[in-house]
Amino acid sequence: MFLMHKIKQLLEDFYVKELMNLNFNQGRYAYFLLRKNNLTTLDALLSIVKKAKIDLKNIGYAGNKDKKAVTEQHISIRNDNRNLENLKINNLELKFIGYNNKRINLGDNIGNEFIIVVRNLDKKYNKINFIINYFDEQRFSKSNIKIGKYLLQGKFKEICKLLNLDYRNPLESLKRYNKKQLRFYLHSYQSYIFNKAVSEYLKNEYKNYKEVKYSLGEFVFVDKEEKLKFPLVNFDTKFSKKEKVFFKVLKEEGIKLEQFLIRELPWLIDETLYRDVFVDVKDFKILSYEKDELNMEKHKQIISFILPKGSYATILIKQMFS
Repeated sequence: MFLMHKIKQLLEDFYVKELMNLNFNQGRYAYFLLRKNNLTTLDALLSIVKKAKIDLKNIGYAGNKDKKAVTEQHISIRNDNRNLENLKINNLELKFIGYNNKRINLGDNIGNEFIIVVRNLDKKYNKINFIINYFDEQRFSKSNIKIGKYLLQGKFKEICKLLNLDYRNPLESLKRYNKKQLRFYLHSYQSYIFNKAVSEYLKNEYKNYKEVKYSLGEFVFVDKEEKLKFPLVNFDTKFSKKEKVFFKVLKEEGIKLEQFLIRELPWLIDETLYRDVFVDVKDFKILSYEKDELNMEKHKQIISFILPKGSYATILIKQMFS
């Protein structure tokens, strides 16, 4: 299906606010609200590090936020950094909100609230109550999937070439490489397998569905919801009856479960995690439907909603407006 709608034509068209349960006391971590636009989370943190002359490892955060958007998230900075209160640097600003004795870590948020302007529309679209919990394009940059699969295949020399590393002794080069980034490549490949399996399952189980193309295949959307979790495949995955679809996907990929035991790089070995296939959309509101000033003779629809952490607002847009 060809997508006609447009998002992120303006930075302010895409607003994300991180949701956290916060408590304050007299701890050693200063908590700040970080508001940014047209910056990745890492770029914003590096700007703060440079300004405050502190070590990046002293900053904690719950997750990465979109670059092309206006975003708000919480960060913690170890020890007293009141000199950062109300700091403004180019496309970011910090607001001090209190102290706590606990560092903010990845995954500490409970969800995200979105306000999104969807443009170039010919009609008003109805609200939706759930989404298919795919990973979207942001998870898969140019070579993520290829590097993740190469890790499983032991093609370390090919990985080094893709990463512009010394490939004369590829294993040593990868051992010196950023461990968190290598894990991300592997997780990206697991996410790709998840997407393929979910699409295949929905096509098999539902008579009525729609397909939306993306760079790695197609998303399949249905109009009914069920309680279902699928694994992010790993060496120890045991498949249920509904998960048998993974056999087909793994066969197509030429990958076996035991390949996830990457003994040459043991820090990459992990246990199976499960992800909801369907997630509910909370507090959905259609805020307006009006003329689109950027696209002649078209309309724009402004919507707000809350998704749990790890779910993609861009998937909601594709499911709702396709």
